[in-house]
Order: sequence, then structure tokens, then C-alpha cells
Amino acid sequence: MTSYLVLEAPGGPDRDHRTTRFIADRFSWLALLFPWLWFAIHRMWWIAVSVVILQVAAGQVSRLDGLGIVGLLFTITAGLIAGFEGRNLLQRHLIAKGWTLKDVIVALDLSTAEEMYFSNLPEQDDAHMTLSQPEWKTGDRVGGFMTNDPAGSFQFDLNGRR
Repeated sequence: MTSYLVLEAPGGPDRDHRTTRFIADRFSWLALLFPWLWFAIHRMWWIAVSVVILQVAAGQVSRLDGLGIVGLLFTITAGLIAGFEGRNLLQRHLIAKGWTLKDVIVALDLSTAEEMYFSNLPEQDDAHMTLSQPEWKTGDRVGGFMTNDPAGSFQFDLNGRR
């Protein structure tokens, strides 16, 4: 079973909940093998650039006499940290940007977690959702051509001239 963190966008969910994100709380193999790529995919640019710099530095250290294993261990350690804590960093990054943690769901897979979350949401009736109507001001002007024309539709004649 995997825990899924449910996050909603800063402005709230859209009508179809397309912006709602489910982040699995588990190990990431891509983050282990290519941590800079994983962070770049999730738009965590500063961390991605930092990991690239650290891996290049580890490669340079591994070229020195007697420190070859240290550079390799450093690269593996950076990958392990990204693999285990990358999704936690992603979640914290999104919350810092204004996303809201709505729920934590334990499910076998993503589709089951989505079904469980969306089945517990209250249903919205379209009848209760009304559009706001404009308030027309009438009778403000006394006399004249546009006395009872709040929209101003008679400002122009049929040919579009004033």
C-alpha cells in the first residue's frame, strides 16, 4: 500500500479538479539514477542545478589519486537522498508556493487513490450554480436619446456610425 498526498492549487481546485495533484510517498528510481533530471522534471530548478554542480564536483574529486571511491560514494549518496526524500521535497516546495494539502490516502495504486478521494467530495448541483447577472442602471439620465437604454446599444446606427 502506498500513501498518496492530495494537493490542491493555490486558487482552489478548478471545476473538474484537473489541477489537483496526487504525490505518491514512495521511493523514486528515476531520482536515484538521475537526480538532476528528476528535480528538473518537477520544476525544482535550484535543486536540479545544485545536484548537477555537486555531481560534477564529485566527478572531479574521483579523478584525484586515492579519492576515486569518495567521489563515487558521494554521487551514490546524492542519488539515495534524492530517491528517498525527493517527493518530500516536492511536497514542501508546492506547499511553499501556496498549494494546500487536502488529504492523505492509502491505496494500492493511483487510480484507486483518485477514486477514493473524488468519491468523498460533495456533489455540486448545477441548479445551485448561478451566473452573476449585471446590474443595469436605468433612469439616471433625464431626457435625451438614451433615457431607457442601459446597455448603450443605440449609440451607433445599424451601419456602425455614431
